[in-house]
Amino acid sequence: MVFAAPVRAGDLWIEATGFAVQSGAEDQASAKRRAVADALLMAALSGGADVRAHTAVDRSVVTSDMLIVRPVGRVKEHRLLSAVRNGDTWQVTIQARVGLGAEGACQSRRRMAIAAYAPQIEVSPYAPAWAVPLAQEVANDLVRQVQRHPMVEVVRVTDRALPDMTEARERLDYTVLTRGSVRLGAGEHGFVPVIRLDVGAAGRRAALELQMELVLIGGNGEVTRAVVARQVALPGPSVLGRAAVLVEPNRRQMAAKLTAGLDRAMTELLDVETCKPVLTHLAVSGGAISAPVGRRQGLTMGAIAFTADGDASTEMLEVTGLSANGVTLRPLDPNRPARAFAGRPVRFVETGL
Repeated sequence: MVFAAPVRAGDLWIEATGFAVQSGAEDQASAKRRAVADALLMAALSGGADVRAHTAVDRSVVTSDMLIVRPVGRVKEHRLLSAVRNGDTWQVTIQARVGLGAEGACQSRRRMAIAAYAPQIEVSPYAPAWAVPLAQEVANDLVRQVQRHPMVEVVRVTDRALPDMTEARERLDYTVLTRGSVRLGAGEHGFVPVIRLDVGAAGRRAALELQMELVLIGGNGEVTRAVVARQVALPGPSVLGRAAVLVEPNRRQMAAKLTAGLDRAMTELLDVETCKPVLTHLAVSGGAISAPVGRRQGLTMGAIAFTADGDASTEMLEVTGLSANGVTLRPLDPNRPARAFAGRPVRFVETGL
């Protein structure tokens, strides 16, 4: 059951109802989460998802009906309105905002474990001598800004580059053998600032140009970048020369103009990332489905996982076990074998239960 009301262009507030059957006393919490998941799926469908039905038949007997969903409409936030049990059936009603428009306020933030790697610094040979230490200080300031973010845990800061070799090659690498590996761990993100200082022109005068990329790299290969560009005019030559006491304040002023607002850019990037649902890939071993994320990333037992394949069907899984760095799951459709989820990307959404 779905009721919709417009909010603004591209968005709808939708009231959706989901159902689930409770199989026993120990199944109560799970059944409520399954009902919320059903309501979330109904909300996504009403937001414009593409649905195709498929019936599987074995020897003229219908064995399953599969609903293949490509979620065009996206649930941006939701609120639990009611959860009522009638016999063995749970009926849950939610209010959800769905649509294709720009994101609104963040409903809930995930935690991020970040490893800070050596910055990539390029300084023009024509830049002032103080440009090199300035670039390094900018990199250090960015790491401190990451450490200050309330939803970030900095797991390590290293002067080594983000590894680009396989684990097999790492076992033969001298640096790894003598200093240990700095490879991204399960569920972690790598932060690599890219800082370039060059000399260009600002009108008739030479200018120092700062070009910077704030790069976050996830363990699944996803990359997020924020780009910052600044320019400040360099002082021209003087026939009278400059006293050292006058040069230093001018240098500090130019550095301040180049770096003004970089802390805000870093914070905004982290705000965007921590507002995204947790994304990872599933693994299957011995019939058990697992993923390398857990309480460290802010997951709870109330989370529901949705497959996030580009072209495959949307399916749901519930959390059955949770640790700091791992989660075990089972499909909400009991007819789906575990092997059908091996290697598939999933997003986690908190149900509020």
